[in-house]
Amino acid sequence: MKRISRRNFLKAMGISATALTLAACGGSSSSTAAGTAGSSAASAAATGEPKAGGTLRLCYTSPIATPGYTPRAAGNAAIYYLTLSYESLVSYDEEGNLIPNLATEWSVDTDELSITWTLREGVNFADGEPFNAEAVKRNIEEYQANNRTETANIASCEVIDDTHIKMMMAEPNSSTLESVGFFVYYMSPKAIDNPSSLDAATCGTGPFQLSEFENNAYAIYTKNENYWKEGLPYLDSVEITVVTESSTASTAFRANEYDMYWVGLTAPTVLQELDSAGIYVKEDNQNGMGVESVGLIPNSAIDGPWADATVRRAMCYAIDVDAINAAFLMGMAQTTDQWAVPGSATYNDSLNHFTYDPEKAKSLLAEAGYADGFTTNIVTISGYSDMLTAIANMLDEVGIHCNIQQVDGATQNQYMKDGTWEGLMVHYATISPDLGLYMGRHLDKNGAYYAKGIQHPDKEMELLEEIRRCMDPDEKHKLEKELQAAIYDAETGSCLFGRVLYVNKSSMYKYDYVIDDHATEAFTACWDLSACWLNK
Repeated sequence: MKRISRRNFLKAMGISATALTLAACGGSSSSTAAGTAGSSAASAAATGEPKAGGTLRLCYTSPIATPGYTPRAAGNAAIYYLTLSYESLVSYDEEGNLIPNLATEWSVDTDELSITWTLREGVNFADGEPFNAEAVKRNIEEYQANNRTETANIASCEVIDDTHIKMMMAEPNSSTLESVGFFVYYMSPKAIDNPSSLDAATCGTGPFQLSEFENNAYAIYTKNENYWKEGLPYLDSVEITVVTESSTASTAFRANEYDMYWVGLTAPTVLQELDSAGIYVKEDNQNGMGVESVGLIPNSAIDGPWADATVRRAMCYAIDVDAINAAFLMGMAQTTDQWAVPGSATYNDSLNHFTYDPEKAKSLLAEAGYADGFTTNIVTISGYSDMLTAIANMLDEVGIHCNIQQVDGATQNQYMKDGTWEGLMVHYATISPDLGLYMGRHLDKNGAYYAKGIQHPDKEMELLEEIRRCMDPDEKHKLEKELQAAIYDAETGSCLFGRVLYVNKSSMYKYDYVIDDHATEAFTACWDLSACWLNK
């Protein structure tokens, strides 16, 4: 019987700190004009001990229906909200290694195909219910009932005692530990039994619990008096306001209506203005975990032009990514042409890369039977309208005539989950080294997002399964590069995920009186606010 400790398991899976660092997004940093964010925070903290009380006010630009029932919440945008109220078995450190959270230890038996977790003692949910092995089992079953890919490989859960649970894997899968460990967020079993109680509230083990919200407008979280970390949280509450118009949000932040402001690359002018001000602390993820790419994904599951891979390749040749970066992102974006950043362990540099070639695009359309072109949609939220108008003009030049269909965030989110968008839609993809886990969340037939709107060719699905089963890190990376080529090769790729445009460098700006927020530090879409305090 072969048992692997948690750290050795990570090493065996090829997701060491070194591999994760290689996947980092273009040397991003956490800094202000005067020095590093860490040194700024340390300087502020040196003025006194942590202070209890106060409300942290955050301005967030991504609209979302605030989740209470966690199996419905998928994608990085939801994790910002989830990690205030809910916790998972493991988290990440700054180097991208898995570290204990609700679980203190774990071991993998590769012969038995099992993961045994040791759970943290003395943890209760916000309603007073104990967090124990039975609660873990109940949550895993709830995720499976909702067809979540993250738990699909768990064949059964055996409760050993209150603090130990064994999960049996249906198949060898090198991604299962991280998938189950990080992407399952634990709800009180009593709340699960009454799911309507989570329609407008949360009931987790996290430092704050949702007390008030309006979909896609705001969410207010208040201190969890049952939190398991002694003396924490310091804050009384956290208020998140959704402001989708970047100039409005920036103006309000600079007027100190908010303490923190999340800015994406859709607002490069705002990023430059805040950087040049030299008075704000800027926090960026530096280990590559959870970094997001932005692209255009065709709905290939619906019968029509986009069901043909030749048409999808034509679309990729028709878009001048460098011009888009220069015109709309001020050259600040890192570009890529596959599900990885250049230089990372799973980036395939030997495939045929797409270049801007409108004549090649026209030739491919004619080959596919669309010499006269066709009309389609580009589905988007408001923040991308100008950029997508420029892309629509490029596509129009080769015969792909686009109507831009602007929707609200909730509608876009629903399209992502049920695969019912028509034409093209903005594609957000988490860029991290383990394709079996991260690409699998979209490519798997039961994937959390986009999966119902794409085809699932045999070759790609077989490679995905081989990657998941592979326990040798070198062989796994080889297979992952084969999968990159199968999808993204300019001459033969299926282009299931369309054209990747750039890597979205998400930045969190804050005033220097906000201490120990840990925003984006370990995983770009999560944070631990339990020890956050306001030095003012």
